Amino acid sequence: MKYYIIIAILICVILFILYKYIRAKQVISDKKREIKTSETLFNFILQHIKSYILVIDKDFIVKNTNYYAITDSQNFRQPKRVGELLNCINSLSKGCGNGELCKTCPIRQAITEAFKTKKDFSNLEATINLCQSDKKTLKCNVTVSGSYMNIHNYPEMLITIHDITELKQAQIRLQDALAKTERIEKSKFSFLEKLSNEINDQLNCILGWTNLISTDKTLTSNQQNEYMNLIYEHSDQLSHVVNDVLRLARIDAHKIDLQMATFCLHEFCRDIILLRMNNTHPNVELYLEGGSPNLLVYTDQQKLYQVILNLLSNAQKFTNKGHIKLTYSVDEKQNMVNFTVEDTGSGMPPRIHTYLFERFYKANTFTDGPGLGLSICKAYIEAMGGTIQFTSSEGRGTRFHFSIKKEPVPASDTALNIYN
Repeated sequence: MKYYIIIAILICVILFILYKYIRAKQVISDKKREIKTSETLFNFILQHIKSYILVIDKDFIVKNTNYYAITDSQNFRQPKRVGELLNCINSLSKGCGNGELCKTCPIRQAITEAFKTKKDFSNLEATINLCQSDKKTLKCNVTVSGSYMNIHNYPEMLITIHDITELKQAQIRLQDALAKTERIEKSKFSFLEKLSNEINDQLNCILGWTNLISTDKTLTSNQQNEYMNLIYEHSDQLSHVVNDVLRLARIDAHKIDLQMATFCLHEFCRDIILLRMNNTHPNVELYLEGGSPNLLVYTDQQKLYQVILNLLSNAQKFTNKGHIKLTYSVDEKQNMVNFTVEDTGSGMPPRIHTYLFERFYKANTFTDGPGLGLSICKAYIEAMGGTIQFTSSEGRGTRFHFSIKKEPVPASDTALNIYN
């Protein structure tokens, strides 16, 4: 009986140990599953986070990274330093840390100092030049943070690299927009001030000469005609200023209504050339080139007239030798009518090219006009379905090129039988 009791106790102990073993195995299995889930989640985060994560040692050798997963590049399992992994152009020839610019690299300096002091650093902004697969250099703006780690007496650092190139570009665009707004506001204030003075000057001249003609009985017929011509001239200048302001107001209100008409383009351009002949310097040849003398176009004749007249007028202001040429042609493939106004005048320095189509901007502040002509031209050309560009070299002249959409001529107008 005594042996039976001992055997029973042993069986109970064995069963209890077996239960504990099975229970422990179940717990271990659950823990493994949790670890695997956490590892999968961690890897997923590393692969989809929009930042490069690098674990490096004090020799800048990358121990672990999500770089290959983000860039979808192949990991050859060869140890690489930070610069070599990122294809930094400074490390291509001599290796990361051995290039001449590596000594002054702010990222390398920050990481070295962090290992030395065993402290973290964060939000270091820097610019790095990366070499792409096609041997081109890509300039990137980044922010870099580093967290010092000492696991099992082995110093390492967790490096986080954020690409902020798009953010920097957006900031530059915003700064440019703010600068443009400030320039426009200053130009607008200056324009309103000059506009007020110009209107007052023109009106005073007109009133003064009108009063002189009406009160001075000693004026000869020739003198009266001379003063009348001055009155007409200043009235015309005043009318141009007022019309520019009205056109600008319509553009701002998005009320550019196209008054479509059919006309012969060659005769139209020829008439403008003849109109501007008397305003051309004696040493300058003003002429027209066009390959389709019978070409009919269907567009807003008045707005096209204002565009060409403005470009020719600007060319005449700055050209005192050589030539001014107006040309037109048809691009059947693009369904556009192309125009160029080319001169051999003084040209424009590159620094003002960006601002040329801005409102109230004047390349030469000593010339007449409020500085609205080119901005109005651009708006009219775009309303007619086209674009405008220019090239200019200081001392060599300027060439404006613009195009308008070639609208189909109504059937009733083609009966004129002059369409080429």
